[in-house]
Amino acid sequence: MASSSLTQGLALLAAAVEQERSARPGVTASRLAEYTGIERSRVSRLSRELSERRLLERDGDALFTAGAEFFRTAAALNVSWLRESRVALRSLASALGMNAFITVAEGVRGVVLRHETAAEGPDRSLRDGLVTPIWCTGAGRALLWDHGRADIETLLRDVQFVGVGGPTAPRSADEVERMQERDRAAGLISAREEYDQGVDEFALPIRHGGAVIASIAVRGRHTAKGPSRRTRMLLEQFSQQLSDIAERG
Repeated sequence: MASSSLTQGLALLAAAVEQERSARPGVTASRLAEYTGIERSRVSRLSRELSERRLLERDGDALFTAGAEFFRTAAALNVSWLRESRVALRSLASALGMNAFITVAEGVRGVVLRHETAAEGPDRSLRDGLVTPIWCTGAGRALLWDHGRADIETLLRDVQFVGVGGPTAPRSADEVERMQERDRAAGLISAREEYDQGVDEFALPIRHGGAVIASIAVRGRHTAKGPSRRTRMLLEQFSQQLSDIAERG
């Protein structure tokens, strides 16, 4: 799915799941359009694609409910490290006055799974399910921590860099690789005004079995001095803590 389609697909899934939580017998495509504000023809196309992926199921009365793949994915996400991440995110938001969030990879995009918004955080649009580019955000580039040059070139082969991101966003796979080399050497992904002007994002990967499975990031107002020592320390602490929990299962 394209970024906009993925976001709308998540909205349709959320509406169908909410219907089930209310003990109602499913929802029609027309109702999904009404609940989500997505036009009816697009709901039909997206719901068909979600059904093909078994994320939605359609019965003989044309009622949609959450599908088997949705519950399988939900069960996979209901893991100890993700549950524990709520405490970590709250601690980061409170201590740093920055928005904090967990992101996973979806192709060339990152999808926010959990978030905590600081009272003074600059970005009120942050939400669970938010989709952003993987190559010009701190959270996204942390997901690419282990990617070599060939991996990055393959992943970003079809990406249109122009017009996406903020004033310091990379405009080629080569630029992404140079940023990765710089930040790996520094031990912290530092995306300063990469996605939005006036906003900085700092992040580290979360690992399981040695592989990157997610990232933990903070997002706040741009400063000339870059990440503080406290920002670095807390991100290192919580990325390691969540990685340790993931290893224990």
